[in-house]
Amino acid sequence: MKKFVRWVILFLVAFFAFSAITVALHRKYEVQKLADLAEDMSRSYSQSKSTSENEGSLVDFSSLEELNPDIYAWIYIPNSKISFPVLQSTTKRNDDYYLHHNYDGSYGYPASIYTQRRNAKDFSDPVTVVYGHDMKDGSMFAGLHEYASGDYMLEHPYVFIYRPEEILVYEVFAAVSFDDRLILEAYEDFANETDVDMFLEDLRKAEGVDHQWDDSVITSSDNQFLVLSTCEERSDQRFLVVAKRIR
Repeated sequence: MKKFVRWVILFLVAFFAFSAITVALHRKYEVQKLADLAEDMSRSYSQSKSTSENEGSLVDFSSLEELNPDIYAWIYIPNSKISFPVLQSTTKRNDDYYLHHNYDGSYGYPASIYTQRRNAKDFSDPVTVVYGHDMKDGSMFAGLHEYASGDYMLEHPYVFIYRPEEILVYEVFAAVSFDDRLILEAYEDFANETDVDMFLEDLRKAEGVDHQWDDSVITSSDNQFLVLSTCEERSDQRFLVVAKRIR
């Protein structure tokens, strides 16, 4: 009997070890696919510049649409690891579908960088919130935590959003630990300027050692803002990097 129990325990240990390794390898594979995709898009950009085609875009959106029509933009922060497609699920899927699905539709981590359908795909809303996981291997939006350093914010001040028709440029002015409420819902989709003012004030009042605020960037409720949201160590908090559109 003891021998049987020992074999059962050994089997369970081996099974869970195998499962853990399989999950880790899957995550590594998906992260590498994203890195390869970013490299391919960068190469396409270089080639298009040499032929004077598609000057306004970093990426080949026609190719991306073939991969997944839910890809509608690309986010890029110079001199960082953040260079990813941005997705938004169709009405046939859950609004947070890409919280648990990769850009190719496969289930699992690292999932995708995405926005909810509450936000317009042309980034015309007063506040657009972009979500991504804080992966332990440093991929996806893990790099946002670097903005907890004021020096890093000064050295990485701009966020670029590439769309098929244009390039949007945002200037980072805040990095804060915030509560985990759904921002668009909590501030009623920023339908009024007072909602934007309230959000900016709540950001400024947010406490924590990670709090950074660049007062040299002048903000007002008539600006358009980009919020990059990722996980914090505490499950009831999120780390936000906030930028103002300047072009």
